[in-house]
Formats: sequence, C-alpha cells, structure tokens
Amino acid sequence: MKVSSTCVAAMLWAIPSCAAAAQPVCLSRSEATSLVAYALPQAINGAAKRCSPVLPANAFLRRQGSTLASRYAVQKDKHWSAAKPAFLKTLGADGSSAASAMTSLPDQSLRQLADVFVEGFVSQRIALNSCRELDLAIDLLSPLPPENTAGLIALTMNVASSAEPKVGNISLCKN
Repeated sequence: MKVSSTCVAAMLWAIPSCAAAAQPVCLSRSEATSLVAYALPQAINGAAKRCSPVLPANAFLRRQGSTLASRYAVQKDKHWSAAKPAFLKTLGADGSSAASAMTSLPDQSLRQLADVFVEGFVSQRIALNSCRELDLAIDLLSPLPPENTAGLIALTMNVASSAEPKVGNISLCKN
C-alpha cells in the first residue's frame, strides 16, 4: 500500500483528508497492520479529543474511548518492533535529513515522537462532521483485540487502494 508520509495516522480511520498529502510511501499490508496496531491507542485518544465536544454524552468515545485506548495500549510493546521500521519508512519518503535524524534517536524517544505525532495528527485532521460515524466505527470495532482491528483497517486500506476513483493517496505496492 502506498501511504503518504503526512497521513499515516489519519489512515487509521480512513479519513479522506489525506487526498492532498505529499509523496506516497509503499507499505505492505503487514507493515500497515503493525503500524496501525501500535498507533491505535493514540489514534483513539486523538479521535476522542477532537470529537468529544460535538458528540452526545452517551457517545462511545466520550464514555469508553479512554478505556479502549488503555486496553489497546497494554499490547503496544509487542507491536513496536514491527511498527518502528514502518513508521521510519513513512518519515523517509523524501529522503529528508529529518527522517535520517529520526533513525538515530533512542528507541524510547522515537516511540514518544510517534505517539505524539499520531495523537496530535488525528486530533487535528478529523472533520467534525464525521465524528458520529467515527464514533460508531470505533464502537463496532471495540470488542476486537488490537491485532484484529489493525488487520481490518489495513485490509480496508488495501481494498481502497484498488478502488476507482482512488481514495486519497493509498495504493497497492507492486511486490
């Protein structure tokens, strides 16, 4: 799958704001799944921060968002080793010196950077008029373990990559 370096987090929830994003990066479905599984807690927190003001009091994100993010966060450590190269790959699409600098960071610092990036990006990019649908999607996915949720999101990205017309900057890698 080709993923733009500026919309990795947004793709966690298939947010269409990635359409105008920069240079695409090719991620395999396995890489995308690992990256999504790692980033789910921050994406959920970012979605809750952005959407809570416009959601009703009984919305899933307002009632259970932080609990779901905490449940998924318990398994983040086991996903990091596979997510790290995918995250670095998304940063290095243009061969920038910033991407090179990231590879020299200590692992804990890089993780913190990834976490802040995902949560901040998602909380800024969600269209407020999509919050109700996003809330429903997260509610429907919430019973699943993070691996299944991440797998479904990566599968959706994969299917969307061959859609006509194209959905954002997502396309299949030629492996």
